[in-house]
Amino acid sequence: MGFWKDKERKDWCYKFQHQGKQYGSRGFKTKKEAIAAREKHRQNLIENTKLTQKSMGFREVASLYLDDAKIRYARKTYEYKAYVFRSFLGFHKDHQLIDITPIMIDTYLKSRPTNHNYNVHRKELSCLFNYAIKKLKIIISNPVTEIDKLPHLSCRKRIPSKENVTRLIAAADVNKERPFLICILNLVARVDEILRLTWEDVDFKSRTVTRWTKKRQNGNYEPIIAHMNNDLYVTLSKLYEERCQDRWVFYNEKTSSKYNNRRKMLYGINKRAGIAPPIHYHELRHFVASILANTENVSKKTISEILGHKSLSTTEIYLHSIEGAQKEAIESLEGKFDLQITE
Repeated sequence: MGFWKDKERKDWCYKFQHQGKQYGSRGFKTKKEAIAAREKHRQNLIENTKLTQKSMGFREVASLYLDDAKIRYARKTYEYKAYVFRSFLGFHKDHQLIDITPIMIDTYLKSRPTNHNYNVHRKELSCLFNYAIKKLKIIISNPVTEIDKLPHLSCRKRIPSKENVTRLIAAADVNKERPFLICILNLVARVDEILRLTWEDVDFKSRTVTRWTKKRQNGNYEPIIAHMNNDLYVTLSKLYEERCQDRWVFYNEKTSSKYNNRRKMLYGINKRAGIAPPIHYHELRHFVASILANTENVSKKTISEILGHKSLSTTEIYLHSIEGAQKEAIESLEGKFDLQITE
């Protein structure tokens, strides 16, 4: 109720909400006076809000946010954020951030091809406005919060067949490409985690490998201690014996550092194997997860821990991942990718 008459004092009162806070006043002889006073009160708050907000354009704010995101997020996430902001600028051109309204954002989002894409772009735009509120302190409200998500069906993950994974490994070069795939499969890891592996992360004595994953919440790398089954032990031992330097497990001799990505390598293997559509790295993770899901005594919680989907403290990782169920789960993969390929 925005207006009411106090039965005891016989005066009119009003209240309203602005930027999440309640405002009000009383003492008016008529409802008309209360309506006029509330409107003036609201307009004064709006003007004061504008005065406290600094003038910065969307492009400038997006650039600052992306500088921060480049440090905090994985490359793929950073690149997609940049794509969303470029798309928004292409649709609306550059505007002062305080002048961007929910209607402008909604108009842009409605140009997206699917409900899922609508929601993803909505999320990234919301992140940018939250950054402007919390970090830059140039605005005090997020216009995206006034726009609801659209309903959508989650895309079904494509899981490659065992036949195609077999063909993929068979087509891979024995010395350089196949060891990389063996690590992806037996560690059930993201490609960035494999590229980031150092020999310091590999402990042959305890038969463990430390994968480093970047969490979204704070951008820090956190360890996942993975068991090294026999297939992985043999593969990594051979790589270690033949290494030409002591840091990176997968070393790029052209750059004298680690590889940034291996997309071209996987594309070439798919092409040689005649696999179409091609298998992607993340689909290999889904493939192994499906094997584990159909393995007796391997729980969903254990699979989730192996995939690195759940944040765990270092102590919990050591106690549960190595000594408990995950060790059995990883060992269940032994021989799954021993495809008896004749060279």
